[in-house]
Amino acid sequence: MESYLDEVNNNRNMGITTLLEDTVKNRNLDQITSLKLQAPMSVNRLCMLGTYVPNLVELDLTDSFLPSFRDFAFKLDNLKVLKVASCNLKSLDGVWNIPNVEELFASDNDISDLMLCSTLVKLTTLDLSRNKIMDLTRLHFLNFCEQLRCLSLSGCPVAKVENFEKNVRNILPNLNHFNGNQTSEIEQVKPKLTIESIVCGNITAALRSRKTNYSGNKDVRFGDIHKVSNDDKK
Repeated sequence: MESYLDEVNNNRNMGITTLLEDTVKNRNLDQITSLKLQAPMSVNRLCMLGTYVPNLVELDLTDSFLPSFRDFAFKLDNLKVLKVASCNLKSLDGVWNIPNVEELFASDNDISDLMLCSTLVKLTTLDLSRNKIMDLTRLHFLNFCEQLRCLSLSGCPVAKVENFEKNVRNILPNLNHFNGNQTSEIEQVKPKLTIESIVCGNITAALRSRKTNYSGNKDVRFGDIHKVSNDDKK
């Protein structure tokens, strides 16, 4: 395999057909459901991959040169598992072309925004470890992935946020695993008491106490009733 990769990297004008021929040899392309290959910077027409191998279910492009999902994600309607670690990906642009993907492994890239993950409604597993995700609020977009159960963001700048794991659990309560750990082991964030909640709580308690005292005293005079009524209005 190493000699094959050396040959690929030394061929500056390699096209997708040559890359596939060297990888799968004489196999029928229509029968291939799982494929692993490394696409160098110089490979041509990688976007035609889905045309040549239409029944792919699992695709591993680890260590390829893929600045965008647009470079290869086309006509891959059957794809369920995609591995694009260390592929120089700058964004998730074009990821909507693989809407049936269930597992996406894209660690060690330069992805900074999660918004386009919202198009992957069948996603169950997402690995974006060691990317450039910095904003915790962007995780809310992952709620569109209603089947998402496993998420990894280890090594991302956002992981330095205080109470990071607890906040993630609060934003994405349906997760089963986060950064390799079961989320049941992560304490769920409890709502903080604010001045407003304390004041409202005291008022509610006072009203309930007053109502109890009033209902328990059957000999209250008319003047006392009028006084209680005025107090309630305040």
